[in-house]
Amino acid sequence: MPLYIIEHPAALLNMKQKQQICKEITRIHCDITGALPSFVNVVFHTTDDNVEFVNNKLRHKSRIIGNIRADRSAAEKESLINQINDAWLTIVGERCHLVALNEVKSENAAEDGILLPAAGQEFEWLAKHMETFEKRAEKGEETSQDLLADLKAMQSKI
Repeated sequence: MPLYIIEHPAALLNMKQKQQICKEITRIHCDITGALPSFVNVVFHTTDDNVEFVNNKLRHKSRIIGNIRADRSAAEKESLINQINDAWLTIVGERCHLVALNEVKSENAAEDGILLPAAGQEFEWLAKHMETFEKRAEKGEETSQDLLADLKAMQSKI
């Protein structure tokens, strides 16, 4: 479910940096929240065609807007923001203008047509929908295949 939207000037990031940022955001989000990597979405948009102003001046700034499920603790949200900021600075070499998190109630979102669980209810939700994910994976649906692979990797670490 987490959806991180990254807006940036096109010349700022190359593909290697985008891949590094994606990898770090996924790692950070999973480490802090316990989410599976197959649920983390990262999207890049360039700002070059935007008309945007900061302090009444035309600017092209970088922003990371994360949409995460509600009910995360203040400490978790602060850690997400700080670690994402640090990763951006390390990879890009300059500060990101804005890193912000929007909270989405689980009952207000569905991924692949299945309503999301409340934070902390992931394992019950996975058990409830496992048959659906297995059938979808057998039909070749990549997102369900990725989810099952993530679960298998998690079980091997336990």
